[in-house]
Amino acid sequence: MSLVVARRRRADINVIPLIDVLVVLVFFLLLAGRFDQTHSLSIVPPSTTTGAAQAGVPSLVLSVDKDGKLFLEGKEIDRAALERSLTAQANKAPASEVLIVADERSLTGASVAALDAVAKAGLRPRLLTRPAR
Repeated sequence: MSLVVARRRRADINVIPLIDVLVVLVFFLLLAGRFDQTHSLSIVPPSTTTGAAQAGVPSLVLSVDKDGKLFLEGKEIDRAALERSLTAQANKAPASEVLIVADERSLTGASVAALDAVAKAGLRPRLLTRPAR
């Protein structure tokens, strides 16, 4: 009979793959949070068969819902305050783009007013559309 007890080697847990997975999840959540703005206002962009790819991330997001209400960065805003905010943005960064997200059921006048306000401020408008089915 042996008096020597064999000790088991302690199991090592490699945490590097866990950290890699967590970093990928954090990046995914950060990117998905930016696209979630269109869903929070229940806006359905109109579809197009031709459309340019998005060049970059716009500096401002202007939304028009189906009732014609304007939202700047997710907060409701009236037309006078919108023009002031866009002018202030144009003074800070004159080459800024404004992504206009209009619901396909929205009033045309509200969408044109949003385009007009962006043009008056001297910023570059960009319309968000979705691919045709």
